[in-house]
Amino acid sequence: MGMPERIVDLHTHLFNARYVPLASIIANAMNKDESRLANNVASLLLMLVGSSYHEPKTLTTPSPDDEDAVDEFYLERIWSIAYYELCIATGSLDKITSELGELSESPLSPQEINLLQSSELAQIIKELSKANYDAEGWHDTALPENIEAEKYIDLKAGVSLKRFLGGARSALKKALWVVSKLMNKEAWGEKENYLRFFLTMLSSEEKLLERLLSSYGSDLPKLQVVHYMMDMQMAYAMEKPPYYLFHPEQVRRMQLLHRSRPCKVFGFSAFDPRREDWLKHATEAREKGFIGFKFYPAMGYKPTENEPTYQDRIDAFFDFCIKYDMPIFAHCTPTGFQTRHKLGGNAHPKYWKKVLENSRWSDLRLCLGHAGGGAMINGNINSKGWMADSEEEWQDQDNFARIVCELCTTYQNVYCEVGYITQLFEASKLEVFVGNIEKARGAAVKAARPYELLTKMAYGSDWHMPDMVDRTRDYLDIFLKIMRRVEYSEYSDRFFWQNAYAYLKLHK
Repeated sequence: MGMPERIVDLHTHLFNARYVPLASIIANAMNKDESRLANNVASLLLMLVGSSYHEPKTLTTPSPDDEDAVDEFYLERIWSIAYYELCIATGSLDKITSELGELSESPLSPQEINLLQSSELAQIIKELSKANYDAEGWHDTALPENIEAEKYIDLKAGVSLKRFLGGARSALKKALWVVSKLMNKEAWGEKENYLRFFLTMLSSEEKLLERLLSSYGSDLPKLQVVHYMMDMQMAYAMEKPPYYLFHPEQVRRMQLLHRSRPCKVFGFSAFDPRREDWLKHATEAREKGFIGFKFYPAMGYKPTENEPTYQDRIDAFFDFCIKYDMPIFAHCTPTGFQTRHKLGGNAHPKYWKKVLENSRWSDLRLCLGHAGGGAMINGNINSKGWMADSEEEWQDQDNFARIVCELCTTYQNVYCEVGYITQLFEASKLEVFVGNIEKARGAAVKAARPYELLTKMAYGSDWHMPDMVDRTRDYLDIFLKIMRRVEYSEYSDRFFWQNAYAYLKLHK
């Protein structure tokens, strides 16, 4: 059986480090509200966003089993961008195209020293060289080879660019390596390589889109993507704004991205009930061509049962979406991009069930992201999700996947997508997943619910989360294989694009 007519990736992200409160995200993963090291690392990464540096195409990623080699791989890639930008600061075209080992030992000229001293990037690296790691909670003196090969040398007369950059390289790599070790690997629910995440977040919006589209290869039918913004500032204790304010800068920049690829890229803005002026911004987003809104409960709110002020705004937001028939895309797993308070339980689909049972919102156009997800634990919530391998686990009151299926097969405008169920990369889990699809389909028929699950389930990847960036096509191939089964072939086009079109109200 061949390819579907087209493919819609219903779950992607195209924001970079300048769109998020990066220092707070890093500090929270370190289980802190505030960290000087997190602040300085965030400043470094923000300075590197959008660099014109082009890395060699011959890079080979080391085996994921060699954690030290993987870390070194990403550290060197980030350093290469910083190296390029520091060479630019000298004003020398020749130096930009040189490798560190090719630079001479000749002292920097007074003009070059002045130019570098005025470089914000050079100043940030100087601050990193003075980091008090002991105060940050890092007491292990053992470091990988090459990180402290050279000590940081301040810019002064007689210092060569080669020596300065050698010390800068060590200071930068040490700071990034230590902060990545201080960050809880499972702060967002699954084990992450934060260095890889940092590197991805350095790309411009245009480069991210290019990477996303190219990651699927060139042998597919028409490909369209839907991306989601995230309004994260208010979720963190310090409420530090991102480099680009959500309103108006983030919205403006994403609008330009949509215009660059019309009908190829569709965008959702984001909602946060802690913003008093949410209606003004929701109206603006609608007028600028955003077709829906991201709702991210792990950031500190739920669809229902919030304190009165927030609940009133959420109710009014639902009314707004009903009035204009605009879709909501809701994160729906027990974990995810959460703060150190680990409020992923707010995404429990039982809250959406209460919303939809109210006739005021029963027609809400809603997609439950990740379709409930795989097996995840967060506090007292243990959802086996799509990896449930017994009837007891599937029927558990906290099984997000089962409840999502029930909502999709009950309500006309409720859908789900299957992004970032990373356990499907394990071959043994594929039949468990398919078995649960059949279990959910059978339950819908037995309960006489009006909708077939496979007319409500859609493909998505959750690109640019770390495990998707380098495995996008592998993830798609898992679902191409599933939908080529004889029993599912009639639903292939529905799964890969028609259900997404129905949810988004798009037309061919």
